[in-house]
Amino acid sequence: MSEVSMDMFRIAAIKNTLSTPRAMAVFLLCIAFSFLISTLTAPLMTWVIVLSGCAVVVRLAGLQPSYNLPTSRTVNLLAILAVFALTWFGFSIGLLDSMINLLTVACALKVMLVDEKRDFHLLICASLFLIGCGFISSLSVFAWFGYTALVALLLCSTAIYHGAMLSIKTSITFVAVLILQSLPIALLLFLLLPQLPPLWQMPTSKSTETGLSDTVTPGDIASLATSSELAFSATFEDTAKVPVAAVRYWRALTLEHFDGKTWSVSAKRKQAENQLAVMDKPTPLMVAANRYADATIPYQLIVEPTQQPWLFTLAPSLPDNTLNSISVKSLFDYTLRASRPVSSKKAFYFRYLPTASISNGIGNFEKQLNLQLSTNGNVKTREWAQSLAAKYNNERAIAQAVMREFSNKGFRYTLSPNAMPTDPIDSFLFEERAGFCAHYAGAMVYALRAAGVPARMVTGYQGGSELSDNVLQIRQYDAHAWVEVLIEDKWERYDPTSMVAPSRLTYGLETALEEFGESREISILGEFGNTALFTTLQTWFQQLDYSWSKWVLGFDNAAQTNMLEDIVGALTPDKLRIVYLTAIGIVVVVLTLYFLPNRNKPRLSPSHRILFNAIALIEKQTGNKREKKSLVTYQSEIAPRLPLEAASAFKEIYSRFEKIHYTAQSDNTKAQGENKREVQLMKQQLLLLRKSLKR
Repeated sequence: MSEVSMDMFRIAAIKNTLSTPRAMAVFLLCIAFSFLISTLTAPLMTWVIVLSGCAVVVRLAGLQPSYNLPTSRTVNLLAILAVFALTWFGFSIGLLDSMINLLTVACALKVMLVDEKRDFHLLICASLFLIGCGFISSLSVFAWFGYTALVALLLCSTAIYHGAMLSIKTSITFVAVLILQSLPIALLLFLLLPQLPPLWQMPTSKSTETGLSDTVTPGDIASLATSSELAFSATFEDTAKVPVAAVRYWRALTLEHFDGKTWSVSAKRKQAENQLAVMDKPTPLMVAANRYADATIPYQLIVEPTQQPWLFTLAPSLPDNTLNSISVKSLFDYTLRASRPVSSKKAFYFRYLPTASISNGIGNFEKQLNLQLSTNGNVKTREWAQSLAAKYNNERAIAQAVMREFSNKGFRYTLSPNAMPTDPIDSFLFEERAGFCAHYAGAMVYALRAAGVPARMVTGYQGGSELSDNVLQIRQYDAHAWVEVLIEDKWERYDPTSMVAPSRLTYGLETALEEFGESREISILGEFGNTALFTTLQTWFQQLDYSWSKWVLGFDNAAQTNMLEDIVGALTPDKLRIVYLTAIGIVVVVLTLYFLPNRNKPRLSPSHRILFNAIALIEKQTGNKREKKSLVTYQSEIAPRLPLEAASAFKEIYSRFEKIHYTAQSDNTKAQGENKREVQLMKQQLLLLRKSLKR
């Protein structure tokens, strides 16, 4: 058999396999489940993805009569093994991811046996739950369109499964009409329905923590440089007040404890912050709120989910909790914390104080905390720092001397430095002299502390690309570390990276790496990724996603209140009651318009519509009403009063109508095909009848 014949045989086999509505419904369900699994690769374990893929293949093969589905005993054995595996790995991936994996495994096992109506309904409902799980980690406009398409596919599958007597095209049209009808109702509820807080706390998910951590080793921030995922977007009200690139330091965490390898948030800092909160002592930012009230720059952050409470802001910035849907508090080190982890994309509002300084918030405690230094190892650095302390008589001069060291001694900026397991500070300063921002910041803080100058590492992001004149997008590769030095009871920022790679601050990471012959990542798109067309498309998609985040995901209680105040003026309980009752009334009216006409309007088949149209034309032409006469009797009455061609066309129409509705067919599939042909011939005869009556 030739290859062409084999291909035709395979196509015929596939068509025969999907000839029944239920087989087509199961096929569409498997396709939807496959796409759904491909969107959940982050929370799903590899073996769960493999099991799901195999289950889909087995069920699709089972649609053919020559293949047998697995027995219930086989599936039950797989279920037992899957439960053991989930129990073993569940503690390491977090409760939320464990629940998603468990639901996916249950769906995969059920896919292999789906046959009865109950099985089909269970899979549809479970797939909808998985779509909800997908929205937990991704709320972008692309995720919304993708998951909406999957919901539509599941609805089509359900309609085809239950519409055995209807064509597939009819079922798809029915679902499309339902979705279009639901859109205005969904929009109305979105705009007017009160946005209530969650009724329960979302379980944590270890694998979805992204971005900066509260512990940093030199390689951690370098690893973020390979990721181009969006961290957050910043929108400024005044285009003229958008900070220039060199001063865009988005401050997140102060790391004040060093164990010789890792920098972390000090446990003593956490304890002091808790004690001061209990004492209800105002933070320095709260004190500065009134002093700098007239010199603030308002801006909005749309933060991607991090599963962490810390936020990234220009320092110092005040939270505007009158607009924030999640309350934000300031700490004594001028960092900001949300009242709960950012588990989904959220909008936050701040006011930047460009003229304010970061003062010593807890007096001598902060000074002593940031002078602590381990005396184990790194002897050369401590000796060098002590020589600087003896040479210079103030903190600023010592800090400037360390900065000059990085500028004059041949240091190199790189994402892939050599490992420095022993005496890492000594190795970096006096041997390797190559590293990323965390290497430079960590070495400078250590040297300053050894010289008796209080200093700490600060992590966050630096820079950001301009999406428009007043919008900045900050990505994971903009993650950065710098130094704050306590001088005259104020924390001043020093960035040692600027001495080695000044273009990192002005033009971004990629430009800085190019100067040293490196690149952030190798694009799989090759040269196409640098073309004007690709750049334009990328910018367009970024603009679309930003607009979606700002106007849809950013539509919180504050935005809803502002919208209602613009419509009805100052809000009062009576006005709110009227608004909500009006919304409910509109929904009821819309639903009434959708469904009441359908109850009174009979559904006619295409052949009925053609026959009734033909009779209406003849009644208008001859004035002879059919009333309750049979078609044969009516034909004999009107034939003498019609042109010969018109009488013949009408006879063909009612003859084919009787053939469709009154001729028994043993093969239902064959009958459907023949009926379609008969309907087409009836349409042709109706057109011929209309033309002949007009002559």
